[in-house]
Amino acid sequence: MLEKEIEKALVKSVKDRGGLCIKMNSLSMSGIPDRLILMKSSKIGFVELKRKGKKPRPLQLRRIKQLRELGVPCFVLDDKEQIGGICTTSLSRVC
Repeated sequence: MLEKEIEKALVKSVKDRGGLCIKMNSLSMSGIPDRLILMKSSKIGFVELKRKGKKPRPLQLRRIKQLRELGVPCFVLDDKEQIGGICTTSLSRVC
C-alpha cells in the first residue's frame, strides 16, 4: 500500500471524527512528522506516514523521540488498520 493512500485514509478518518489533520512542512526543522492531528477535548498528536513495512529515517526517529520526551504522542503509521487506535485512544490531552 502506498503512503499517499494511507495518508488519505488518515485525513478522512480524522475529519469524520470532527478533527483536523494538518500537513506539516517545516522550513525551520527537518524530520518533523508528516501530520499533526487535533481532536475535540484538546487532544493532539503527530503522525509519520510510511509505506507498508518501511521505517522512519534516523532524523525522523530523532524528532519523534524529541516530541515524545515533551509528552506529545507521535506515531509511525504504515497500515490503514492502525488509524482507529490513533484517533480514538492514543492522543494526549493538552492543557
